[in-house]
Amino acid sequence: MEARTKQLVEAEREHFLSQLSQLIPNFDPSILKQRISQSPKNPMSDKASCSGGDVRSLHFEDDTAKDEEKKEEKRDEEKEEEKEKEDEEKHDDKVIEVSDYSNMEGPSSLKTLCRYVETTLLPEDKILQFTIDKEVFGGDRDTFLLPDDITQFASMEEIGATVLAVYMRYLHDVLKQANMGSMVGFIDPATVSANSGTIAERSRLVAARLQKTDGK
Repeated sequence: MEARTKQLVEAEREHFLSQLSQLIPNFDPSILKQRISQSPKNPMSDKASCSGGDVRSLHFEDDTAKDEEKKEEKRDEEKEEEKEKEDEEKHDDKVIEVSDYSNMEGPSSLKTLCRYVETTLLPEDKILQFTIDKEVFGGDRDTFLLPDDITQFASMEEIGATVLAVYMRYLHDVLKQANMGSMVGFIDPATVSANSGTIAERSRLVAARLQKTDGK
């Protein structure tokens, strides 16, 4: 059956080639006589097999990279957990030393403030932050006190411009309650310190501030 089919195909081909020879001058029938079995191998078949291997290789490399990434993330998480655990242990082992201000010379309010610094501000890493009203220095000023500022002031050590400004704020309230606020003009120490402009600029600031005091 297969042999007969092959003969029929060959006969049809010969008939087709003879017709082409009649229609096309100088036509060479041998061009189309190459058998299908003798046709060159399709180069795409090798490419297909190769590309399949390449795809599998790419998938494998991608999976490997993802696995390494997951392992790295897990290691980072473990390190972070260990660090948090160590920090907690250090915090638990921390001993807060509170100074004894009972024998300190000074008002009881100052002693209370110092104990507040030692028991609250230092352990919780906090600061005191507030605003000095405009009527004190002629303009609003946001400022803050560090724990060291308070303890240095209480111990009669050298203080900075910020502590001095806060003391002026308190003195202003005392004078105001005594109806003497208009007799004194306060100027922000930070604006007239050695690092705040030239001498002439600082002098003008002092003069301008004093002009706002009536002296009564």
